[in-house]
Amino acid sequence: MRTKTNKTTVYDVARLAGVSPSTVSRFLNRTTYVSDDKSQNIEQAIKDTGYKPNFQMQENTNRRSLTIGVLVQHPDSPYTSRILNDMEKTLIAQGYSLVIATGHWQKKLEMHALEYLAKSNVDGMIIVTGSITQEEIAKYAQDIPIVMVGYDFVENNVRSINIDNVLGGYMATLHLLQQGHVNIAHIKGLSSQPDSGNRFEGYKKALQEAGIKVMPKLVKQGDFSSESGYEKTVELIESKVHFSALFAANDQTAYGAIKALSDHGYKVPEDVSVIGFDDLPTSKYFTPALTTLRQPIEEIGEVCAQSILNLLSGERHEARLPPIDLIVRESTKSLYR
Repeated sequence: MRTKTNKTTVYDVARLAGVSPSTVSRFLNRTTYVSDDKSQNIEQAIKDTGYKPNFQMQENTNRRSLTIGVLVQHPDSPYTSRILNDMEKTLIAQGYSLVIATGHWQKKLEMHALEYLAKSNVDGMIIVTGSITQEEIAKYAQDIPIVMVGYDFVENNVRSINIDNVLGGYMATLHLLQQGHVNIAHIKGLSSQPDSGNRFEGYKKALQEAGIKVMPKLVKQGDFSSESGYEKTVELIESKVHFSALFAANDQTAYGAIKALSDHGYKVPEDVSVIGFDDLPTSKYFTPALTTLRQPIEEIGEVCAQSILNLLSGERHEARLPPIDLIVRESTKSLYR
């Protein structure tokens, strides 16, 4: 056991407790939540070392930066820009500013951005979708509170904000089934994005419950972009496989799909019904107005901001999102009429 001495530092406590020095500082300052097991280890290490915190020094050296790091993929995408807008409004009202880094759906760039934010002395981080694994995020969450969008991840210093994408994919496909469609194509989003896989699971579930076999020829791998929506729809058309409806993984994919159908002489919804996912602001003004699943994009930004503020204040209250809704417009049509 170390004898009591003024030379004992926070690094000695951290080493004995098996945590990082910043975790010890957060515990001492009560600035963010520290798990019970780590708190117990730190308390015991303080007793064993005889460490006496210099709170005046900590106040000067560990003062919050009042910045939140945000990792996004494409900040100019309609989905991301809406989330950032409402996130920023909420955080600015509480005196915080944003430090934004981009990943562009490339794992190497995402990890570089995450490391950059971690070294930027931000008080917390918000990760808006991506391909970073839970194990990789957990490493950073030891030292800094993190809010994640598009993940289902449970950790003491992490909050996950996500909609039920399986249910959303199911609702979209069920809507088409209820209109009499049997041959329903699907253009998926990025393979690395959990949202894409979950929406595909919902698509398969609805078909299977209806007694319809999932046909691989009707499923195409896209990347959530209008370009991939166009290209994959052309592939479906040129393959000569019959389909009377198409479920696009998001609205942007649906835009590209409708353009491809139009360019090849197909009318929407007279020849092919198309449904999207997101309900972007432009979807109701598109021609034809897009039937889609509305996810609460604006609320996501606000909930993210409130969740990181809760973590920073040590609150365990979890903000929740409203449910997704089916928005029926002009791009889908019943075959029974």
